[in-house]
Amino acid sequence: MANDTSVLAPAYVRVARTGADASRTSGGGIMAVDVRVRREIAHRRLAISLLRQLMRVLTLHLADGLLVAAGFWAVANVWGTWGVVQPYLPVVVASFLLSLNAFSAYAPGDARRDGRRLASASGLAAVLLLCLSAFPPEIPFTPQLLSAVGAACFVGLALGRKGIDLLVRQAYVRGFGLRKALVIGGLDEVGAALRDVRDPRTTDQYVVGHLTTRERPDPASLGDLGELERVLDEMELQEVLVATTLPPDELRSVVLACFDRGVKVYVIPGVGDGREFYAEATRMGDCPIVHLHPARLQLPSLLVKRSVDVVLALVAVVVASPLFLLISLAIKAESTGPVFFKQQRVGLGGRRFTMWKFRSMAVDAEAREVELAHLNIYGNGTFKLRHDPRVTRMGKILRRTSLDELPQLFNVLLGDMSIVGPRPALVNDISRYEPHHFDRLSVVPGITGPWQVNGRNLITDFDEILRMERSYIAEWSLWLDVRIMLRTLVVVLRGEGAY
Repeated sequence: MANDTSVLAPAYVRVARTGADASRTSGGGIMAVDVRVRREIAHRRLAISLLRQLMRVLTLHLADGLLVAAGFWAVANVWGTWGVVQPYLPVVVASFLLSLNAFSAYAPGDARRDGRRLASASGLAAVLLLCLSAFPPEIPFTPQLLSAVGAACFVGLALGRKGIDLLVRQAYVRGFGLRKALVIGGLDEVGAALRDVRDPRTTDQYVVGHLTTRERPDPASLGDLGELERVLDEMELQEVLVATTLPPDELRSVVLACFDRGVKVYVIPGVGDGREFYAEATRMGDCPIVHLHPARLQLPSLLVKRSVDVVLALVAVVVASPLFLLISLAIKAESTGPVFFKQQRVGLGGRRFTMWKFRSMAVDAEAREVELAHLNIYGNGTFKLRHDPRVTRMGKILRRTSLDELPQLFNVLLGDMSIVGPRPALVNDISRYEPHHFDRLSVVPGITGPWQVNGRNLITDFDEILRMERSYIAEWSLWLDVRIMLRTLVVVLRGEGAY
């Protein structure tokens, strides 16, 4: 026992050092590193990271609550109902905070400044409050008041986030709150990673440099992967970004070295441009994997979109009912046959449904499609003629003003269509689809959409139409739908691309 000092002595790991480290050691290139100190540093870094996240979320909740309260107070005073609705202020604030959480508006990264999430959450909160007002005990909220509250709170939240970003950016400019980061990869890979990952408006990272793989030395780097532990210890890093493909053993060594020091590790998967799909981290067995799936609307977004569709479609049907009658009489006066034209279309997930329109063609139009196929202005994917001989005189007016689409409001009420979305595909067109064309079937089709407001029939490249529809799906927000509806009115009045 006298010679066994391992029980009483501090737990040291003796690590061999070379190069610049050797000159700083007193015993021939050997340095002692206390494992307990390293673990304490790792735990401290983890605690600081968690505290930073908690403070960020609490601060955003507090700021949003105050902004929603201010917006509700302002609108209620304009309406002259503040004295009546004041007791329900906590309910309004809670509804907005719950909706913001439902849309992950407090998630790390750019979620807090995502206008789509803020607009969708504001719409969802207004719908929730409207539902609450329909059940006892009755809450004195009118649809007009809630619409104004939703709009005012969205503007307030958006401006509030802009103000917070401005304050945070000023702190970063002065060096406060920055996280020291290291990038692993070649010079080109590092440049591409920083270009794709970092946002110059909100960057909270200070990149100290990069390390290369042993097979690709770079004089501009801090060294190769063999220097990783030294760089981690000397520079007190908080994050490491792996921007290159590493062999499993090397990646494991990098991850363990970072975990041992409480340093976060981010790995950029080599999947190229990710704007047309969502990447979801998951696990299969013992292997961490990235699940890629097509861009699509998530459940909270679908609820908001569907609620808005039903309300707008009901209002439009009531307001346009005299127009329905006049158009029906005009169609019957010109030609024999039904007033409405119904056709099988393909919607969400490839499901067929019956789409309704005012009849604008001769009764035998579908039977003549094969005869006129050589006049199709689209190379593939859909069928359209520039000067269609099957269109009636009344049909030309209806198409010029897009009034032939009005009966599709009933499709919206039935849930087969939405006000805004990709156009529903023809059944015969599906047979001409290439694999990447089926992305447009991942959402509910719409009466109007990105194609209609960006040239309509003037755009004859089906792949270009698909690109616009993919962009719409990936970037959807309630505000984007409103913009498309407003632009649709302008396009219809101008008659752009209508035939």
